[in-house]
Amino acid sequence: MRDLIQAVVLEGQQVRVTARDPLPIEAKALAVAAAIRVFDRYPVVDRLLLTVGEDEVRLSREEVERLVGPEGFARLKDREGAREVLTRAIQAYAAEGTP
Repeated sequence: MRDLIQAVVLEGQQVRVTARDPLPIEAKALAVAAAIRVFDRYPVVDRLLLTVGEDEVRLSREEVERLVGPEGFARLKDREGAREVLTRAIQAYAAEGTP
């Protein structure tokens, strides 16, 4: 994931992530993965904004908590659990059709 990121800026309770353009993956997938990682590690952060060129993907902590499911961020502690949570969250977010 690091190779896809150009910059990360903390703006109050929001993290702005600027990604390389073009991305080899869907911007939504990168946004969900980044948001899960940021919200797990930094409880004070409430929003993530991913920009790729002119496109933006916004996620709130509440959206991501809903996407990771009832086990929440605790499931991220082991590698297999983290992979499962990430896959499920990306699929759920993509299925919502959120821009």
